[in-house]
Amino acid sequence: MEQIREMENMLENAEHRISRFVEKPSTRVQACQLLANAKALQTEIAGFQIPDLEAEYSESEGDRLDAALDRYNNVRQQLADVQAKAETLCVCWDKLDQDVTELTKLLSSGGGSRMTIEKLEQSITQLRDMFTVRRNIIEDLPSSLAPGALEM
Repeated sequence: MEQIREMENMLENAEHRISRFVEKPSTRVQACQLLANAKALQTEIAGFQIPDLEAEYSESEGDRLDAALDRYNNVRQQLADVQAKAETLCVCWDKLDQDVTELTKLLSSGGGSRMTIEKLEQSITQLRDMFTVRRNIIEDLPSSLAPGALEM
């Protein structure tokens, strides 16, 4: 019974922490913080020792354990989704930063060669694609963080 109560408390804490995650990171720093928070919580959840599933439980304890295990699995899945999306966002922002730096360097060099123009066009296309990917991930993040997502 005590183990079930500990699990319920841990899940309540985890769900509360997930609800405080940034829903729509608007900067690379926020995306990386979201990633770090999701990883830390995921490590904490994975390290929690779930109650012995082979032990004898009363009917009410068994029902509570089943409900807690469902919540546990939902929290783990939600954290995995958030982590994957945050990792993608961080990669996108890093790539965007690299492309903008490269574009700035090309523009400031004043080179008008055909190679420079082709590189600019390629970088602009990559930037456009990365903004599209980033926008789609950011739009999808709130559904992963929604309180109802925990109660699948």
